[in-house]
Amino acid sequence: MLSSKARILWIKWHAYLSCFFLPFALLISLTGLLYLFDVKGGPSQEYQYKIETELDFPLQEKQAEKFIIEYFSNKDLGRHLPLPESYFLDGDVQGWWDFHSEVVLIPHENNQLKVVVETNNLWRQLLYIHKGIAGDIFKVFAILFGISLLFSLLSGTLVALMMPKLKRNALIFILGGFMALVTAYFMS
Repeated sequence: MLSSKARILWIKWHAYLSCFFLPFALLISLTGLLYLFDVKGGPSQEYQYKIETELDFPLQEKQAEKFIIEYFSNKDLGRHLPLPESYFLDGDVQGWWDFHSEVVLIPHENNQLKVVVETNNLWRQLLYIHKGIAGDIFKVFAILFGISLLFSLLSGTLVALMMPKLKRNALIFILGGFMALVTAYFMS
């Protein structure tokens, strides 16, 4: 049984952490819900260029990077530089992306290469935060949020189990949550 002072301390920390992480929890909940309904965001700006080239794409990462940087520099398209930091290769399509933008090289017929440059809109950026791919700051924040959420769940459960008036119902709800989880697992 927790003393009155200990219970008040648990409740205070439970409340303070809940208040601090509330904005992040709302963001994660909203973006998760939107993602379930296939709302993924998109570009706020999009530019497309067709390039005549004899090169066979996809190129090696460094070759592709050199090619596109030279193209942007020679065509006075420096606003698209520097390239986003994360590289990807998906079949014949390759490119770079980050929280803010995406540059994609798509091989096209007749020795043409289609280059698509997108600036991510707010919804896509929020989804990147939800997925944990918006950068190290958001990764750290998500880890701290996860720890806080675990602490909040455990502290709320501990307080409920230590209060005689709540103990029986708390145990029933714990069992109900466990059974719902197991049932959902086996129904999937």
